[in-house]
Amino acid sequence: MEWVKALKRHYDKIFVEEWPGTIGGILLGFLIVLIFAWGRTWGVQGGLNNWGDWFNYLIGLSKPLGISGPPESPLRNSTSLMSIGLLLGAFAAALMSKQFAIRIPPPLEMVKGAIGGILMGIGATMSMGCNVGGFIAPVTSFNMSGWGMWLGMIIGAALGIKILLWEMEHISWGRKNIQKFSATDKKDTYKPFLGILIYMAAIFWGVRYLTSTEEGLKFLGGVLLIGTAFGVVLHRSRFCFSRAFRDPFMIGDGSMTKGAILMILIAILGNALLIYNGSHAYYDALTPVFWAGSVLGGIIFGMGMIAAGGCASGSLWRAAEGHIKLMITIVFFAWTGSVWKALLVKWDILQLHMDMTRPGSYLTKLGVTFYMPKEFHSWFWTLVVSLGLLAIWFVLVVYNEATEKFVVVK
Repeated sequence: MEWVKALKRHYDKIFVEEWPGTIGGILLGFLIVLIFAWGRTWGVQGGLNNWGDWFNYLIGLSKPLGISGPPESPLRNSTSLMSIGLLLGAFAAALMSKQFAIRIPPPLEMVKGAIGGILMGIGATMSMGCNVGGFIAPVTSFNMSGWGMWLGMIIGAALGIKILLWEMEHISWGRKNIQKFSATDKKDTYKPFLGILIYMAAIFWGVRYLTSTEEGLKFLGGVLLIGTAFGVVLHRSRFCFSRAFRDPFMIGDGSMTKGAILMILIAILGNALLIYNGSHAYYDALTPVFWAGSVLGGIIFGMGMIAAGGCASGSLWRAAEGHIKLMITIVFFAWTGSVWKALLVKWDILQLHMDMTRPGSYLTKLGVTFYMPKEFHSWFWTLVVSLGLLAIWFVLVVYNEATEKFVVVK
């Protein structure tokens, strides 16, 4: 029947075929504005830190590290719940497209996954956020530390690719696959139905929280549902910030980078309206690590995401797709982030202090808060600087696509 075939075509276009990066960027931009309007910024690292805190608490490392325990419940921590939603959304999307499969990588890739997770945990702690909370959230909330991490991740990605090339030439151990599972077995007819059940469970969970009489749970319900939407969009568009920073250096392709730029543009304009109209405060993304912590953390994080083959959000949705390497990355990211944060606080490196020279601002030993509308005394110049930096990034990407001037793989 023709109408059944037509429905199948629409189903494939939405749930099976990969969405263009620009579509992913547009949808993610609107989701960033939506979560901001709901009352917080998009984040991943805070949730992973919560999981790492629980691991340290359960194995008895909390006291030596100075972590007061037990930690907040992962089901009550908003960033953790957002990441759980992301996992559920990506898992359901992978099942609907029959792209879920357990993928066991070669031993060397497992080691790189662990190293990448450790580096990302250290880098994200120093910049007080991963590629999402340390870069996207501050940039779209007009905190200059986000641009510091952007610069650091560019440098880190270039260094990471250099190291990757060296490794390919000099290390032969552990490259043979142990086991491989088909990701698109056409006989897996149960997967779409299981995906629908996962969607329904996530929606039911979110609505249950939203309709709760407890105010805190209402907020968390929205966070969970928006997090689930993030997971769906990230998986269907295969959107990953490691590709946005890696591909221009590796193959001269800027398509994912352009999608990221479009996403940030939409989020900047949307969040600016919300803050300017007083609809939402900006304090969530005011990280006092500009410039040293944001740049150095970005460099370390950038190297880590190249080794792992995924950023923080990218590692989550790929893990939900069945990649063992990225599951290893998440475990080491969460544990290292928890340990490193505890140590930096213990050593007074990340302890917050009032900046006596700039009333209303804060500082740590890794930098200061730099809220552009306040420092520039102008929303006009804030948008000029933000959009100007975005335009420079776009021009450099287009220039590199045409000339391959910044490609390090020749």
